[in-house]
Amino acid sequence: MKKRRMSGLGVFLSRGLLAVLLVLCFLPIMIMLNMSVKQHVMIANDFWGLPRSFYWTNYMKAWKFILRPIMNSILVCGISLVLILIVVSLSGFAFGKMDFKGRRVLYMLVLAVMMIPYTLQIIPTYNIVSGMHLLNTYWALIIPYVSGQQIFGIILAESFYRELPVDMFEAARIDGAGEGYSFLHIALPLSKPILATVGITSVVAMYNDYIWPTVAMTGGDEIKTFCQIVFNNAAGKGSNDMGLLAAAFVIGTVPLLIAVSSCMKYYVQGMIVGAVKG
Repeated sequence: MKKRRMSGLGVFLSRGLLAVLLVLCFLPIMIMLNMSVKQHVMIANDFWGLPRSFYWTNYMKAWKFILRPIMNSILVCGISLVLILIVVSLSGFAFGKMDFKGRRVLYMLVLAVMMIPYTLQIIPTYNIVSGMHLLNTYWALIIPYVSGQQIFGIILAESFYRELPVDMFEAARIDGAGEGYSFLHIALPLSKPILATVGITSVVAMYNDYIWPTVAMTGGDEIKTFCQIVFNNAAGKGSNDMGLLAAAFVIGTVPLLIAVSSCMKYYVQGMIVGAVKG
């Protein structure tokens, strides 16, 4: 009986702690939603209070000045994602299933890149992009994103491809299949969960990036990304309207929420597979 009581108490405490953590996680989101339907005066006078009436004007105003930045972010993330997945799948397969001279050295260099902090790469990256005359263009974001986000993906994909059964590829070679056929028809279809994991983590990082777009995109507002336009311009026009800013964040979160939720099944599978493989 005593063990049962202790077990029941442990379950109760663990569930209570989980409930508290969930509340703390969702509290900022609820505050943002509450602020987005209130006027700035109501937020300043009664921050925690519920709105007496929903002020939907915040969303109409926010939609006008963040539509173009959201489309810019989606464009940059879309092109970068395609290139990242191509490089990650090919590189991961080469490191995981192909034997060539210098493979270990190259892979160690890939691992070494992960040890360099992101902030230390800003100055050399800026010099490279500036030397290529790509500043204030979409390619100023796409090329560094592809080169930076592929590192984690290559390591994850290499681990996955390395653990695939060798018998499948040997049987394909006996039937006359080359490396290209084995990659396209055997390895690539099996790697959807891993590529989904890489894609989601990359898109979230690129869409929420603020530092690099601020450095590389100093031109007009028509080429700036969502996070850059919201943070830099304080709701677009130098305003300190917190309700308008909250509405802008709510609208800007929707594309990212749709992208993540649509691939969440494969993302979970990829994380599980990666954990088991590791």
